[in-house]
Amino acid sequence: MFFAKLITVMAKFEIVENHPKWDQFVENLECPSPFATSSFLKLVDSCYHGQSFTLSVVSSGNIFMGAALRKVGKHIRPAPPMTYMPLVYDHLNHRTLLDAQIALAEYLKKNFSVIHYISATNFFQDVRGFQREGFGMQVLYTALSDLTDFGIMKVEQKQRNTIYKAQRENITVEETTDMEPLWDIYISTFDRKSIEPPYSKDFFLALPQLGEKVKIYTAKKDEQLLGFAAILLQGKGAYYYVSGNTPKGLSLGTSPLLMFTILEKLKSEGYLYFDWCAINLPRLANFKLSFGGKAVPYFALYYEPKWLRMLRAR
Repeated sequence: MFFAKLITVMAKFEIVENHPKWDQFVENLECPSPFATSSFLKLVDSCYHGQSFTLSVVSSGNIFMGAALRKVGKHIRPAPPMTYMPLVYDHLNHRTLLDAQIALAEYLKKNFSVIHYISATNFFQDVRGFQREGFGMQVLYTALSDLTDFGIMKVEQKQRNTIYKAQRENITVEETTDMEPLWDIYISTFDRKSIEPPYSKDFFLALPQLGEKVKIYTAKKDEQLLGFAAILLQGKGAYYYVSGNTPKGLSLGTSPLLMFTILEKLKSEGYLYFDWCAINLPRLANFKLSFGGKAVPYFALYYEPKWLRMLRAR
């Protein structure tokens, strides 16, 4: 994110790298994404190899749509913390949206050899322009919870019972800005599943640098840490980002109580929706959907040149 670079693609649109008004554009969107902000991209760059940047589709000086991306050489490839590498857009009629997508797709194909992954956020459901330019598409799912009428009766009965049980254990939920005590819980959570944790320790500990764009909650019993969850914030939306539980926390039902309490707090603070950030694994989907959320599709876009597709087909 260093300087703006302007390239004319079509008579109607220009593509601008790292537009100086990108953050203002994202902030004013009806459904912005925390993964598109300069502060999030800079945090990723400080901990991972590669370079984050933004592409804006501009006409008459105004940004209409764009993408928050990451390049490694001639490849567009996300770093592990980038749950979404999002496309975002302002209100456009269907013809303008199609033309804007084509302009962006042409630029990407011209300047990069492989696009491994770009995600159209769940609010961006029309990707015909990218398909027309030869991009492949995978349908994925997230869960969205409407916070405007959220309450305990929106939670499935089995999960409600677990929450009531945890409340009887006098588990308390509070905010923190100190990630250091939470790292061991995070690591142990993945050790129990015998999988590699997706985020590095440097990135994990640096999350509080996002300031007001992140809230970190802990669950405790008698001052003993049982679990935590970090939530990203942007506009009127909140996004489930990283969490962990101790074995004791799991046995006491800490995670359902923690998430229920967080959703209640977010509702009271005026947030309108909660994005659970992917439900593509059945076990996680069952947990996330049990809070009354709805499954919503989003599209992962990718592009490979013809020679690479032919090589893979052999």
